[in-house]
Amino acid sequence: MQLTILGNWGPYPNAGGACSGYLFEGEGIKILIDCGNGTLSRLQQRLTTLEELDLIILSHLHSDHISDAMILRYAVGINKMKGLFHKTIPLYAPATPEEDFQKLQYENAFVLQPIDENLVIYEKGLKICFRKMDHPVEAYAVAIENDEKKFVFSADTRYCSQLVDFSKNADLLLCEAGVLERDKATTTPHLSALEAGQIATQAQVKKLVLTHFWPGYHLQEVLEEARNAYDGELILSEEMQSYEL
Repeated sequence: MQLTILGNWGPYPNAGGACSGYLFEGEGIKILIDCGNGTLSRLQQRLTTLEELDLIILSHLHSDHISDAMILRYAVGINKMKGLFHKTIPLYAPATPEEDFQKLQYENAFVLQPIDENLVIYEKGLKICFRKMDHPVEAYAVAIENDEKKFVFSADTRYCSQLVDFSKNADLLLCEAGVLERDKATTTPHLSALEAGQIATQAQVKKLVLTHFWPGYHLQEVLEEARNAYDGELILSEEMQSYEL
């Protein structure tokens, strides 16, 4: 199984960068997880055609995680109308805010399906589960696993025990590190790099890959802060780089 970072900034990109978007590949399947601004162009660099996508998962409906989905719907919908695209892609996302959920559809580009904690997807030997996180809008962490490997994506969240439980023994945890501790307030709806490290340690994660970086930070500071809480394999995600589970 392999994870490619299409974008890793939030809530806006730095110059030349893109916001959250990740391509998961394994067991003959390609899954797009989040589709923030700038990611659609990069996704097409990794695929022969968009029809290779098997399904799309949007962890929550904030713009830095879904804005290019609003363009992807045109690419799929219009090409279906022209007879150039021959499938309807399943798209899973939180049902709220309802207006944003409904806007994802265009010309039957997608089979829209709401996420909740009871949803389990079985696809090509993989099991995909969800756990609700602590964020201002409905947001879900995502776990993808088979009999041998487990991948978890934190989505955006405050520190919460459910993420620790959900990430237990993950081979790779892709975790947001949106702030540094020095800038974190009680109302900040994001994990600090230190908290990301703490979660990885508590969950006994084998590999921690950090993402969702504030563009104003020197990323070495993010890395060093997480290292204070986690002594396993620790990686600052890099755009258009791939990581093996």
